[in-house]
Amino acid sequence: MNSQDLLKHLADDQIQNLWILFHDYNGRACAKTLPPGQFTSAVANGIVFATANLEFALTDHMAPDGIFQPNTGDFFAVPDPDSYRLLPYLERTALVHTFMRTDEHKPFAGCPRSALVRMMDRFATLGMNVTVSLEAEFALFRKIGDGEYVPANDDGMYSLTALNRYADLMHSIVHTLEAMGMQVEALGKEYGPSQYEFTVRYANALSAVDQYLVTREVVRALALKQGLIATYMPKAYAELAGNGLHVHIGLSDASGRNLMQSDDPAQPLSPAGLHFTGGLLKHAAGLTGVGAPTVNSYKRLQPNTWAPAHVAWGVGNRGALVRVPDTSGRSHVEFRAGDSSCNPFIFMTALLAAGLDGLQNQLDPGPHAGDVNLGNLSDSQLAARGVGYLPRSLPEALDAFEADPVLTAALSPIIASEFLRVKRSEYLSYCLEVHPWERKTYLEAM
Repeated sequence: MNSQDLLKHLADDQIQNLWILFHDYNGRACAKTLPPGQFTSAVANGIVFATANLEFALTDHMAPDGIFQPNTGDFFAVPDPDSYRLLPYLERTALVHTFMRTDEHKPFAGCPRSALVRMMDRFATLGMNVTVSLEAEFALFRKIGDGEYVPANDDGMYSLTALNRYADLMHSIVHTLEAMGMQVEALGKEYGPSQYEFTVRYANALSAVDQYLVTREVVRALALKQGLIATYMPKAYAELAGNGLHVHIGLSDASGRNLMQSDDPAQPLSPAGLHFTGGLLKHAAGLTGVGAPTVNSYKRLQPNTWAPAHVAWGVGNRGALVRVPDTSGRSHVEFRAGDSSCNPFIFMTALLAAGLDGLQNQLDPGPHAGDVNLGNLSDSQLAARGVGYLPRSLPEALDAFEADPVLTAALSPIIASEFLRVKRSEYLSYCLEVHPWERKTYLEAM
């Protein structure tokens, strides 16, 4: 669609409220709602936000010493017509994602969505199309007090009971998304009390991220209507399953031929697929910094869980960082260390930059892990296999990202530096907080 097409859709759909969205460096959706009298101007020129908004951490406080301050002006959020979606559960309301532009209507270097488009263009110049599907895990909770929650159910993995219990909510999610022009490939009960997972259908990288973000908000909104909190927090409670964001990536040429499909029965991936995987493994530490960018993320990425903790790849092995789920005509790779606390435009750009580095430099991923449970191996056994650990903490992961020029260059110096500033300020806030565990452990013992 172009701008005129978008205005026609707004008129035909009798929209009275248009939500114009951008996502900050935390991945948090930020928006304004506009009445019809503002549609023409907003579609043509965008709407204004302060650049200082990009310096806010999830604590809702600005990171200190950022390049964006109250006196550094604005950017304009310009609607992308192709991202237009109705919100069927709200009367005459729609949303649209945006590109950030300067007040001279030029591309703004701090725009994560634009960074992803640039990375897609780099693959296109090589005659490659990138297709992506995202699997997001979430959990349903009931709030029982200030900061206290209980799982909405204790039903088992993939149990029919779990679907029956919240059939109205699950069906409402699927039907709502279909009415919005999006197809959920699956929605079902996952591992652990009240954990569920949805899979967004394959699309180009930008569309897939847009659809994931819309789906995430639809799930939250419809859960709230039933008195439930849907959370994507990586690890809400120590004893409960963690929530990940698994990214499936495929490559094809202009004719649609799968470039990751191997012609050799002894190889699970083509040379291009192996090199792409090699790039993901080489940059795994830095990728974890942008894909799992909260202190809570590292309470999920632990050995001997369903989440990866080691830099390794495997065929069908869910304990590996990079998994090859299918070696038939649908061959692709799955990166399993991310979670929904990321900005997915930043994360996806970094993933593709790592894969592109692998392709261009023909990086070798080494032997795959087979069916070995890496979490059961000792450090010496891992070393013998050439397998290391992912970063074990947020500071380590952020340092790895900062030290990785392939990833930081793909995102632009502005995005990389300010993302790091925001996440480090959030971590400092965590370090200064006194947590209930500390009082429980130390207060009466000292």
